[in-house]
Amino acid sequence: MELSQLRYFKALAENGNLTQTANKLYLSPPALSASISNLEKELGIQLFDRVGRRMFLNRNGTLFLKRINNALSTLDYAKAEVSDIGTKKESTVHIATTSPNVFQNAFLSFWKENPNYKISHESLRINQIDCKDLLYKYDFLIASPMDFICPPNISSRVLYDSDYAVLVVHPKHPLANLRQIDLCEVKNQPFVALSPQDSSRHFFDVVCRAAGFIPQVVMECDYSMRFNMVMAGAGNTIATAHTKLLGYLGETVAIKIDPPFTKRAQCIFWDKTRHHNQASQVFLTYITKYFQDIIFE
Repeated sequence: MELSQLRYFKALAENGNLTQTANKLYLSPPALSASISNLEKELGIQLFDRVGRRMFLNRNGTLFLKRINNALSTLDYAKAEVSDIGTKKESTVHIATTSPNVFQNAFLSFWKENPNYKISHESLRINQIDCKDLLYKYDFLIASPMDFICPPNISSRVLYDSDYAVLVVHPKHPLANLRQIDLCEVKNQPFVALSPQDSSRHFFDVVCRAAGFIPQVVMECDYSMRFNMVMAGAGNTIATAHTKLLGYLGETVAIKIDPPFTKRAQCIFWDKTRHHNQASQVFLTYITKYFQDIIFE
């Protein structure tokens, strides 16, 4: 049994399409099929049920994949640990976030104070958080605990938990001069929202449900367009006090929602069983202190 066979099996098990998986592995489909067949012969069992070009894990394959994931992760962690000890190169910390706009200043501050360390960042949507090897690929995930159920092997630390929702309106909106508002006052007005799998959209939906209504969303867009659409008169939106504090609202007006149906926390998550290089350890300490004294009022 070769290590490459196990990696090929894992890739095919997670994709299910022989041709697509072969392309990703830079193999021909017959070569990948032969590798899987040889593995099955060596094990003496079938790992997949074959239906056309699709290959579905059977009960044997599911059990084997679970064990292989653990074994491959252990090997990769060991490789990373030895590599980190033996190299003098600049270390890199790999981070995934679900709300990248509120962390870019923190990342920039870390880099300025630690220029010998590099940050590799990727923005994720909620439906990407559940992938099995997320915290093998990344050193840290920074996300709202509202977005997913944290597995038992994952450690976490609260960065802040006092952020709250604000209604964002056009400066000429009839209610723009209010300091706080009951969200029900605008329940019949149009709203601009982020895409359904965005973390901030999840928070938007939770706040509206808590207020007792389903918003009339007239436009779904990304972070860069949201406040521009409010300024264009498309509708209101819901953001957070942290977003306002960072100055991202432009010329729009933010009104505190009262009662505050839910606070929004952001936490940092990591796999406590894997090796973390020096850059990762320094980053964890830094990011925790960075948000220690943040005030959203």
